[in-house]
Amino acid sequence: MVEAINETSRTKKEYFPVLDLVRFIAALLVIFIHIFPEGSTTASIGLDASIPTMISESVVYGILRPAVPIFFIISAFLLFRRIEADKENKWKYVGAFCLRLLFLYLFWYVLGLPLTIKDIAGFTSNGDGYGLLRYIIITLWKGAPRGYWFLVALALSVLIVNLVRSKKGLIIMSILAGLLYIYGCFNSAYFGLFASKDDPFSKTFFMIGNYLELSYCFLEAILFVVIGKLFALRGPFHIKGNLIFVILSFVLMGVELFLTISFNLLVFPDAYFLLPVFIFFFMNQMLLIKIEDGRFAKVAKKLKKVGSFSYLFHIQFFVYLHWILDATGNNIFRQYIALLLFPYALCVLLCFALQTLFEHLSQYKYLKFLRYSY
Repeated sequence: MVEAINETSRTKKEYFPVLDLVRFIAALLVIFIHIFPEGSTTASIGLDASIPTMISESVVYGILRPAVPIFFIISAFLLFRRIEADKENKWKYVGAFCLRLLFLYLFWYVLGLPLTIKDIAGFTSNGDGYGLLRYIIITLWKGAPRGYWFLVALALSVLIVNLVRSKKGLIIMSILAGLLYIYGCFNSAYFGLFASKDDPFSKTFFMIGNYLELSYCFLEAILFVVIGKLFALRGPFHIKGNLIFVILSFVLMGVELFLTISFNLLVFPDAYFLLPVFIFFFMNQMLLIKIEDGRFAKVAKKLKKVGSFSYLFHIQFFVYLHWILDATGNNIFRQYIALLLFPYALCVLLCFALQTLFEHLSQYKYLKFLRYSY
């Protein structure tokens, strides 16, 4: 049923234009996640109000939430393919990759620093010492407001996976990543189960999930990096009826979301147990698609650059947009959610224009660091 491609095919330098297109679409979904307030997505995109909210939210979350893990898997897949082709320099590749992410984190963190300072001043003036401490802790590992946590999570996950796999092997690494993901799901999405209980275990579990926001940043991302490494080592897998498994796993993922939302168990729709199952079959399906058209590859590469840039840029755009509008008392977007489609479209258009500008500026000697933003 399952047949892995041979060693020569795995390590041969190969371009995957379909993955570039997937990254662009995933970036559009991430922008959508961040611009629309949680819990208002279905109303915002104009779904029929007669559709039960639980059903519509399940479908919307099922479509939107795989976007970030897809970035993790694709990034890990491309990195570890390079490593497999040059194993002697694997730590050189890993080090360079993590340093690039660190640089990106610092660069975009500085751009959001004014708003971070504003928030800290607000906590200070209100005398909310506990809130200030939690804000500082989370901000340090999640970046400026709205966060660049995914950069930190991806860097740490790549380091951990490469280290553990070197010492313990892929099987141990996969089991460990699976266990961490299960724990992360409870911490990130299902920790509400423990919120009303008074025993020490429940209180500790709830605190980690609610106050430290540890799970998705540092636990669940590891599994997606492991899946990316698995595809780099063994995939794509020739699974008979793979597309059927894609559809079936998506449906089952929607059922899980529906049940958890129905019983008010899903506190944050960041992670759920069937998410990696769906992403595995989806990623495998994308890798099985071969498009030799050079024009498609050229367009996909351009869209990938825009997507990568927008992934970083849109966070700053939205937080500063709302800051300015809130300060003037004219933030109609908070009053009429559907109007957020206008700044959404504006943000995407700016990403197309500014990515090209960044690419040109990066040609200068002292501005080469800008290439990391696309």
